Amino acid sequence: MAVLLAGAMAATAAGQRRERQPHQPGDSTQPQKQSQDKKRGPRAIGVIEFLPGGGARLIPIALWIDDRFYDASLYAANPEPMAVQPETLYQAFDDGEPTGWFTVTSPKQVNGNWIADGSWKPQTSFFDQKLAQQAKAAKMKVKPAVMDDDPGRPVLKRAPSSGSDDTVAQAGTSSPASTAPQKPDANAPPPSDNDDADRPTLKKPAESADTSARPTLSDKTAAPAAASAPGSVSDENDPDRPVLTRGAQPKQKNVQPAKSNAVAQNPAAAKTAPVAGTKSAGALRAYPAISDNSDYEMRPLLFAMSASEREDRSRQMLAIAMDELRKFAATRKAPPLPKTAAITDYDLRAFDLDFSNSPTMVLTGKLPVAAPKTAHTGEFDYFVTVVARVDIQGTPQKIFSSVTDSNYLDAFPRLQLIDAVDADANGRGDLLFRQYSDGGVSYGLYRVYPYSLRKVFEGGAGM
Repeated sequence: MAVLLAGAMAATAAGQRRERQPHQPGDSTQPQKQSQDKKRGPRAIGVIEFLPGGGARLIPIALWIDDRFYDASLYAANPEPMAVQPETLYQAFDDGEPTGWFTVTSPKQVNGNWIADGSWKPQTSFFDQKLAQQAKAAKMKVKPAVMDDDPGRPVLKRAPSSGSDDTVAQAGTSSPASTAPQKPDANAPPPSDNDDADRPTLKKPAESADTSARPTLSDKTAAPAAASAPGSVSDENDPDRPVLTRGAQPKQKNVQPAKSNAVAQNPAAAKTAPVAGTKSAGALRAYPAISDNSDYEMRPLLFAMSASEREDRSRQMLAIAMDELRKFAATRKAPPLPKTAAITDYDLRAFDLDFSNSPTMVLTGKLPVAAPKTAHTGEFDYFVTVVARVDIQGTPQKIFSSVTDSNYLDAFPRLQLIDAVDADANGRGDLLFRQYSDGGVSYGLYRVYPYSLRKVFEGGAGM
């Protein structure tokens, strides 16, 4: 009996030991899933420029791979960089909202810099889709059928070509002799609906003779065929090479949170909200663009403002910009600023970059003044860029400024805002600037923090 009791106690203890053993790494699929989620494909950031004479081109900027930024104009060049390989598909954004698709057709080098020509197809924005759906639903309201004096007799409205209502009424009140069934002729052919010229018909839409003209983005035939650059060696057989979106739209989750009460009540207000001044003349129309073969979310980055709010923010931001200009001019041998000087050529935009519903204001402006006597030209310009966060009192607080003039572009590049863009697929917006200097054009990605602005990448090259 004692032996049996000892055996039972040993078995119970062994069972308890088995239950308390920790799970081995291979026992659960959760750690594996987390590691798979962290490993995502490359994400290419570029700028699509629309040329004055027509057409569009892509400027490769950066590649986000393994939590690092690389210069997209140089990465994996064979001979063209990976970011401009033919059939690579980019989605363009305007204030965080999709606005079109750009398919690379022919990469090329201009002045030693890689760019890409391609085909552009506009994409209807989220708010435009909603407005179009509402308009379509209003047009498709069905009118009630017109009934005659006999409410019990089911009738269909005849086509207008079948005659007037009097003709229909006479047909309904004809004599019994005329409506009596006739004896069928055995040798007569079977009746056909086509013999009735008055029968109602539905108009079929005319089929297009050229079905290849339909815009399709879901397969590789949507992009025009383009040969790779001479001397290129294909590396598509390498299973470990990073892949961008090629010839088909990526899978995405459209996230449309409420921007503000003004936008929720009037979606069209979002189209006029960002600009409070006149955009700089001569600047190419441009959109940031992303090529990403992984799943990613999108959200609007625009912070909508009413007309009175834009007026107040413009006045406040222009005052900050003028203070920065006067400080710059006072510390350098530059033309003094007149007391009545005012920035009239400027662009003011507002973004919600970090889900805080607190606007980040960006003002870029130009102030022309009289050139110094030693200058060979009569033109001299000051350039200013100010980034500010609005505090709880509604006052913009400067977190960054950049000032330069026509003589100091070699030391202080002029910044021109392109747009806000989610550069690393984390849902937060970064500011993308085009940088003009004596050495040419480059691009910079800046990350906004509560009290500062930090450059996280600089690269790319423009024309």
